[in-house]
Amino acid sequence: MMTSDLEKWPLRYPSDLSDKEWEVLRPIFDELEPYKTGRPRTYDLREILNAIFYLNKTGCSWRYLPKDFLSYHIVNYYYNKWTDNWMLEQVNAALRQRLRKKKTARQTRREPSLIVKA
Repeated sequence: MMTSDLEKWPLRYPSDLSDKEWEVLRPIFDELEPYKTGRPRTYDLREILNAIFYLNKTGCSWRYLPKDFLSYHIVNYYYNKWTDNWMLEQVNAALRQRLRKKKTARQTRREPSLIVKA
């Protein structure tokens, strides 16, 4: 299932990424794990992340992953790959860095809340 198909459907589970959340994550994944050589990626990274978030939220075992997700073998492969190469930590660091940049940009645009007259 490709991302364009998912955007037409409502979220299936509360743990699924919204379109807005995926808009933030997609460029980070494209930057950190570019797919430049070999055959095109067959599986949608958004679907893989949705499955990982579902597993994390519900605490179910891999084999009990609902059938409307990708095969648990595929999800487990990507999860192991991303934990072994620290990809998920890099994504977290990139998200944190973007949030801090936004926060400092907002703070510098603010007007002073207190004026001291001498």
